[in-house]
Amino acid sequence: MQRWTVTVAAASILAGLAVPGFPSRLPDSAVGEKPEVAALRVQLAERENALREAEARLKDYQDEVLYVEASRLGVAEAVKASGLPLRQQRRVAVAIVREAERNGIDPMLVVALIRCESSFNNYAVSGVGAMGLMQVMPGTGTYLADKAGYRLGRSTNLFDAETNIELGTAYLADLIQRFGTVEQALVAYNAGPGLARRILSKHEVRKKFMAGYPAKVVGEFRKLKAQQERELTLRAQQQTEGSKS
Repeated sequence: MQRWTVTVAAASILAGLAVPGFPSRLPDSAVGEKPEVAALRVQLAERENALREAEARLKDYQDEVLYVEASRLGVAEAVKASGLPLRQQRRVAVAIVREAERNGIDPMLVVALIRCESSFNNYAVSGVGAMGLMQVMPGTGTYLADKAGYRLGRSTNLFDAETNIELGTAYLADLIQRFGTVEQALVAYNAGPGLARRILSKHEVRKKFMAGYPAKVVGEFRKLKAQQERELTLRAQQQTEGSKS
């Protein structure tokens, strides 16, 4: 019965008749096809639509799980202090946790870097052209997007919070791996890898530079971690007291 229904629907479409639940016309490439082939096209379109809907539901579920984790870790609260609109706060918190987990770094380090780089201003642009929350240079963003398997397109796409966090977090993780420590990676993040190597090779220059940007980000990170520890400890105590009562 199902096969007959689909075949009739396809034949009706070919005849130019509207059938509820089906496209009003097939693509030009399908004109003149046998009803059986047209029916297969309709079935394929239905399955593709169902797949897109399932993928959207899965993403919503994954985002919900990530937001719960962002709340547990204090990331959501840290992002709340940014003053971003509520919907944007959620997107940013979810993206930070997702990309930090994907790249194997502490999400609070990402929060600290964003605070120091842009103060959570999506549209921040530095004097040298770095853009967005994590102040990613357009050339670096293009390279990182290509490496990840997609095209960045216009540099203004770096103003999208999720894209910026994805690329910026991947870049930070890569620098930590290449330079060995968070502090040295932050030198490279701020000055660029080439200049960072020259800075780090000279004791006096390194000492002076380390006292600036890297110390600022690490200091912010430590404050955030201390707050996180206090919140987690308090929550654990409340749960213990609740279970006793």
